[in-house]
Amino acid sequence: MMDCTCKPRLSLLLALAAPLACAQPYTTTSETDATDTDASTGEETTETTAGPTSDSETSDTDTDTDTTGGLLPPADIPEGCNPVAYQIDCMLPYPSDVFLVPDGTSPSGMRVELTEIAEPTTEDGDSINPMVHHPADGFPGHMPILALLPMGVDKDDLLFHTDNPELSLGPDNTTTLLDAETGEPVPHWAELDAMTSDPSRQVLLVRSYVPLEPERRYIVALHGLHDASGGLIEPPLGFAHVALGEVEDHPVLAPLAARYEDEVFPPLESFGLARDELQLAWDFTVSSEQRNMQDMLSIRDHVLAAIDQVPPAVTIDKVIYDHNDHIAMRVEGKIEVPLYLEEDKPMARLWRNGSGKVVANGTHKVEFTLQVPYSAFPDAPGFTPARLLQYGHGFFGSREEINYGSFMRGFSDEQRYITAAVDWVGMAEEDQIEVVKTINTDPSAMFTFTDRLHQSFANQLALTVALKTTMAKVPELTMFGQLLYDVDQVYWYGISQGSIFGVTLMSLSPEFERGVLGVGGAPYSLMMTRSATFSDLFEIAKAAIGDDPIAIQKFIALSQHTLDFVDPITYARHLIREPLPMSPDRKVLFQFGIGDHSVNNLASDVLARAAGTPVLQPSPWEIYGTEKVNAPVDDTAVTVIDFMLDFIPGIDAKLPTEDEKNDVHESVRHNPGAKMQIDAFLRPGGVIEHFCDGPCDPD
Repeated sequence: MMDCTCKPRLSLLLALAAPLACAQPYTTTSETDATDTDASTGEETTETTAGPTSDSETSDTDTDTDTTGGLLPPADIPEGCNPVAYQIDCMLPYPSDVFLVPDGTSPSGMRVELTEIAEPTTEDGDSINPMVHHPADGFPGHMPILALLPMGVDKDDLLFHTDNPELSLGPDNTTTLLDAETGEPVPHWAELDAMTSDPSRQVLLVRSYVPLEPERRYIVALHGLHDASGGLIEPPLGFAHVALGEVEDHPVLAPLAARYEDEVFPPLESFGLARDELQLAWDFTVSSEQRNMQDMLSIRDHVLAAIDQVPPAVTIDKVIYDHNDHIAMRVEGKIEVPLYLEEDKPMARLWRNGSGKVVANGTHKVEFTLQVPYSAFPDAPGFTPARLLQYGHGFFGSREEINYGSFMRGFSDEQRYITAAVDWVGMAEEDQIEVVKTINTDPSAMFTFTDRLHQSFANQLALTVALKTTMAKVPELTMFGQLLYDVDQVYWYGISQGSIFGVTLMSLSPEFERGVLGVGGAPYSLMMTRSATFSDLFEIAKAAIGDDPIAIQKFIALSQHTLDFVDPITYARHLIREPLPMSPDRKVLFQFGIGDHSVNNLASDVLARAAGTPVLQPSPWEIYGTEKVNAPVDDTAVTVIDFMLDFIPGIDAKLPTEDEKNDVHESVRHNPGAKMQIDAFLRPGGVIEHFCDGPCDPD
């Protein structure tokens, strides 16, 4: 426990209000501690009375009548504001169970109800709330935990991700993240929004190293923090009332204080944090897996049953021979897949029956591309059928990436892979225009492209089955009476977005026994704050929501409510550790490089931990919370490549500048050791080998 001379002013008030606050007495060094004089400086202090920084105006809003009286100024809380720090911001801290209300129709029996006054707004004053389109029954299991302190925070007080994560597990750390059910601390780091240097607009971000458990309540506590000028931060007025017990007859604070007495303060005290040490504390409950996964699992169950009964019909539109210097034959066509959308268009919504369940809305034709390199195009009978890679393309890209001369075209010829792909509709080239339009017209609906992404996973599942069944009967894919590829050697290879959603796809697929995931990470709300790939999207979004850093951080945090439907952070536990029904004995190779400016290493590390993936040794990179394994590995592992950069982008929570960009994101796939590793792994009985002389690097 801190010495009393270093405690926030709340501790001094608690000393006088001990009989009111709790049974345990508090002592002070002298009677002067009860005056408006800071114990550490001797200077007079005043209560923080800054108005709320919510994007909604509060001055004309009816407030809850204050009936408290005592040591603190009255707490006149605008109706609908988060009461613990209402003077600072109506929404923050967030996530917070003050916005969680009963709802018998949701899987958890609860619903996040962000009040209108607490919602961030656009430049034009329109509310931004993704949960209008996708209700949530709790908060994301991995999202930025936001708090705002009006005088800023001294970043030297914060345990950063470059520090020892174990130090976040003790009561001496200035930030605490506690599992309220078990009382166990959760490893985490804390940082300031580095996209602004204004202390009064700099949001404090707390991020966990691991995904939080579904339907589990967590407590966040701040203590011992100093402001940007070095003074000890005082508790916000609402929280001070709750901690002191000055809440009698207050319509908002009285019930909140009662809940704190039962559910918030006791776990913190058991952990070693007395309330007189606290500058701010709050709790939140994680959403259910059912809420996040039920639509996708309904689609999975239906599409797998449908294509098992009647394999996807295949139509060949075009066959091109000698397509280029690496591709001997290119096949373009369509497969027929059940449609789960209102219509097959960008930003289309899922099709639901009267009870709200996603159901099929007929079928639709999905375009595919398949390419046979010269190395897999035989000139005589008796050839060995090739392996087939089903490929996942990058950020808002297209299936045409299998034909890009920058990598896949030559790689497939070099390694003798036939490749096939469909678009990640929802986040494909064809979706870009409508996504941008939606940002400008209704930012709350921006992330509804995740509805169409559900269809993408149905399309990918169907393509895999088609490749093993109906596609294998296409005459052009047979030569000398033999199929060009081995239907028992169909593997997944995803790069960037194809790696990110590859985790989700492989978790859903009963077909993929092996897959390679290059330069991926999770969750999106972590990646987007440190990714150069998101720079353009940020600029477009800021045209609607403005440049205010607080509004931007709220927008990012709220996005995860919707992204959870498809984000690998939701599905990572089901990749290997807790496989879904019908899953095969699955093995996965992860590859990423140090200093990737598109998918930050923090996100790659979070994903590796979430999936329970060990790190192949020797490694130039340690991933906290993972095991270490030596080659050969007949299982799952991650390989990290060191490109010997002089500067590592993405250390701070801001987008990399043009000068900070590098070639790591592209170079991983070109690394000779990485390519040999893929070749040795993607085959029957294949294992993960280490082809580098020591830790992998460019040489």
